[in-house]
Amino acid sequence: MAVSDLPLGTTILTGLIAVLVYGLNKMIQQRRFYKDFPTPPHSFLWGHLNLMGEIMGFLPSARKYDMPGVFYLDLWPASCGQVVVTDPDVAMQMTVTRNFPKHEIESWFIDPPIGPGNIVTTNGPRWKYLHKIMRPMVAAKVMKFRSIVHKKVDSGEAFRLEELTQHLTFDIATLSDNIDLSEKRGLGIMYLILREHLDEMRQSKKQELDAKFLQDAITQVKTLLIAGTRTTSDTICFGAMLLSVHPEIIQRMREEHNRVFTPGTDATYELLTADPYKLKELTYTTNVIKEVLRFYPIGNIVREGVESITYQGREWPTKGLMICPVQMTVHMDPKIFPNQLKFDPDRYTREDFPHHAWRPFERGPRACLGQPLAIEELMITFLLITRDFDFTCANLKPNKTPRVGWTDLDLTFGDRAFQEFVFEANSRNGMLMTVKESNWSS
Repeated sequence: MAVSDLPLGTTILTGLIAVLVYGLNKMIQQRRFYKDFPTPPHSFLWGHLNLMGEIMGFLPSARKYDMPGVFYLDLWPASCGQVVVTDPDVAMQMTVTRNFPKHEIESWFIDPPIGPGNIVTTNGPRWKYLHKIMRPMVAAKVMKFRSIVHKKVDSGEAFRLEELTQHLTFDIATLSDNIDLSEKRGLGIMYLILREHLDEMRQSKKQELDAKFLQDAITQVKTLLIAGTRTTSDTICFGAMLLSVHPEIIQRMREEHNRVFTPGTDATYELLTADPYKLKELTYTTNVIKEVLRFYPIGNIVREGVESITYQGREWPTKGLMICPVQMTVHMDPKIFPNQLKFDPDRYTREDFPHHAWRPFERGPRACLGQPLAIEELMITFLLITRDFDFTCANLKPNKTPRVGWTDLDLTFGDRAFQEFVFEANSRNGMLMTVKESNWSS
């Protein structure tokens, strides 16, 4: 008897049974895959879906269940499985030694607002091409930023520091690609992309710009302006927040700025203009920035498992899984960063410091493209601001007990100690501040 001759109800029931049998077999295969690997408590029915609240933090899960540097999460059928990496050596394997491709899940979130084919989510030869033409662009706009801060001093009112720093980083991102601060002519991002493409057109003897190139150019500009400016802006905000309760660190920064450059901000700017490479001599200020980024890394990446990874002398399968190296878990691990809750710039000068464990921008060829630009901006901003202004967080509501187990900053700053996710991890409520002129005497 043909299937078409069966009653409709029987056909539907048969189909449902087939789907259920397939789903059950698939679930059994998925659950069995994880039985020989380290995982948080695993449910045959739910996998790890019943732990999603904890899993979203990664760090609480790793500590609560005493997970090793590589562990697995079974999220079927809601998502593909995950390999969570909290060991810095394994993270180096997948980002530097082997450079696993980015997982397609990143494009699900980033492509809609920016456009497909952007430098953040693309892979292979296309990424290499885009990386070649998208060099960081920087210019000295901090003096303009200073004048705005001066107005806030005069008003005495609380203000959202994030709004000011966003204007600063946007100005920098749209100007010159020449690190020499004496360069006055601005080469915009679009100009640099066009220049590269015109060179290729001359070599290939093409006469017209094609539509695909124009779309590519717009996508990359949006990538840098949307994803590249707010991260640095918010790092400045969190830096100001942390330094506001560490006057001893500010004192050492000010002394270094006088010693390496010269007393007086205007004179310092002139010297910086003449010799921008002196920034490299600000070793303590550099370590302060590193410590800010340890507490507030730029963000996680997700890689696609293509081959096994090696950990503790064993090969761990990753094919078909998402691999998630979690910077915050590494940065707040007391075995890697002793006294991890302390804001301590001096930790980076110790001989036993694990440099590869500090990874706020990630590492390897797919590390944050804007890292040199970001560090340059942060160095110049702190150099030209720190000696003249004292920032204070306004309207703080400290928590009586820590909300989470991995930091106690909210005992001082309240919920402002935690980032909030918009397009990326941002400062909360714009980082409300007051500012006054410093009475520090150089």
